Formats: sequence, C-alpha cells, structure tokens
Amino acid sequence: MLNLKDKLYIATFQNNAIEVAKKYGLGIEYNHPCISEDLDPENRENLLETMSRDFEESGAKAAVLHGPFTEIIPAGIDYRIREVGRQRLEEAYALCRALDVKKMIVHNGWIPFMYFKEWQAEKGAEFWQDFMKDKPDDFSICVENVLEDEPYMMKAMMENITDERIKLCLDTGHANAVTSKDIPVEKWIEVLGPYIGHFHLHNNDGDGDSHGAFDKGSLDMTSIFKVIEENCNKDITYTIEARECEACVKWLINKGLV
Repeated sequence: MLNLKDKLYIATFQNNAIEVAKKYGLGIEYNHPCISEDLDPENRENLLETMSRDFEESGAKAAVLHGPFTEIIPAGIDYRIREVGRQRLEEAYALCRALDVKKMIVHNGWIPFMYFKEWQAEKGAEFWQDFMKDKPDDFSICVENVLEDEPYMMKAMMENITDERIKLCLDTGHANAVTSKDIPVEKWIEVLGPYIGHFHLHNNDGDGDSHGAFDKGSLDMTSIFKVIEENCNKDITYTIEARECEACVKWLINKGLV
C-alpha cells in the first residue's frame, strides 16, 4: 500500500495551510512565486522573508516550489515571449537556490487553438531541456498539465526529452475539469505513469477547477491512488491542492495512506 507520509506537501494558498502542515508534520509547497510580478527584484527581499517565515512556522522539514504560471509559454512562436518566460523561471529558480529547494513545479503553458499539439510537444521539450542544461544534478522540475484535454501530447513531449531531471506533475483536478469523459484521470496516470514525478491532488465535478476536497467531486480518489500505486514510481511526491486541505489529510489518514 502507498505511504505518503514523508512525500506529502500542503500548497500554501490553501486554507490554514501552514497550521495544517505543522499539525500533521507535512511539507509545504511554496505558492508565493506563482504570480510573476512578485519575482521582480524590488520584491525579492520581502518575498524571501515571507517564504522563510512560512516555512519556519509550518515546522516543515522539506519544501517544493511552484514556479510562476502567468504568461509562461514554452512553445511561444515569438522568441521574446519565450525569453520573458525563461527570465521569470530563472528568477524562481534563484528562490529555490536561496531556500534550498530541490524540486520546482512549472506549467506546460499550452494554449488550445493557438498551437498544434505536435508543435507543443516538440518546442516544449526543447524549452525545458534548455532551461535545465545549467542546473545542478540534484535539482529537478515537474511540468504540470493545465488545459491539456488528453495525456498523449505530454507523453510525446516526454519522449522528446532525454534529461532525467525533467518529470511531469499530474494535476488531477485540471485533468478532470478539461478532459472528455471517455478519458478518465485514471487513464492519464496509466499513460504518463513512468514520467510522473509529482502529483497535485484535488477534486471537482468535472466542469470547473474548484479545488475541492477529495470527497467533493466526481473523481473517485480511492481509485486514483490505486492506479498511482500500479503505474508510478515509488519516489514520487504529492501536494494537496484542495482548499480544505485538512479534510484531505484526514481522508488520507482514514484510508491508511498517511
């Protein structure tokens, strides 16, 4: 059976996240840099102070970091758009170095109807490999699905990537909200399992990204964890992204997963 205890994080934008992490002895996922302008040089000192204080107050022993997601477009046709995205990601990476964070979650940045999926898979792979070429061996990124309506484009991207430090972050709520009903989230896990390094865990009714608790939505989270155990590596990590994060921790405890 899966044991998430030492691999489980609470996203800091969730309700009472710091208190919940401390109460249950969990790690935290820094959401502070998600909005790009917070990474501006004049904001850096205050941002680092806030993040350091939250980490200390949470009592966490480990943290991961969610990079900026506003207008990060790895497959952008305009090279200046790609350069701006790269700059913001480098600023987020500098926070990782300052805070001794070894894993950063990044968004795939696919825009439906704008880019062909073949283009996204090819150019996304090029972008992420170029981003990682000067990073230390102990640092990794996990590329998250957002608007992708099936798992095969991300699989094609990963098949173009040779850097083992680049993995995927499968967001269960995003997949459930935008995928057609004939491709359940369990199928996403089966297709992408070998490439997944991290999960964002939350539920919804399949029609919006509500970040619901594990028992509040159309996903059968018991089934999700069963398929994770059957298809994914044992060293993956998990972040609770449901707004009522303590309810999810209790759910996991009741299921014997923590």
